[in-house]
Amino acid sequence: MYLATTGRPDAPPTPSGVRRRVPGTVLALGAVSLVTDVSSEMVTAVLPLYLVLGLGLSPLQFGLLDGLSTGATALVRLLGGATADRGGRHKAVGGIGYALSACSRLGLLLAGGATGWIAAALAADRLGKGVRTAPRDALITLHSPPEHLGRAFGTHRAMDTTGALLGPPAAFALLWATADAYDAVFAVS
Repeated sequence: MYLATTGRPDAPPTPSGVRRRVPGTVLALGAVSLVTDVSSEMVTAVLPLYLVLGLGLSPLQFGLLDGLSTGATALVRLLGGATADRGGRHKAVGGIGYALSACSRLGLLLAGGATGWIAAALAADRLGKGVRTAPRDALITLHSPPEHLGRAFGTHRAMDTTGALLGPPAAFALLWATADAYDAVFAVS
């Protein structure tokens, strides 16, 4: 998250001497990130168990699958940022990224035991994450006064991390309650 705020004629003015709250856009993005991270971390927590113990993939196969999809995320971040910057479509591109991640959960549920479809669903999730990251950060920057960027990003990261902390316990509680029904985790997430 390296941001430059020079040349921002559209930055909201900050009244002098008035302590500003976190902008509503930042809180909305934080709430979406919280929910998305609960969902994402639910899947991330149980996926190795499901693929290795449930479907019989070797740990090496799982590592390759996970590594390739994670690597793709880094490349897609460049594309997401460049696409969002063309025409100022940060909200639309970020929304596509969040939607892609949400749809990937349905893909995991529908994949059954088909490893290829599971790989495609994982790729869709990572692509969504890659596409949404840069536009989301740009929106936070554009809707926050320069002197409060630290507060804005800190608030967003705190909400995002809260979702990441809640996801794994929720997944394992659900697995415990449903007698190891991984599909239940994919459906709820």
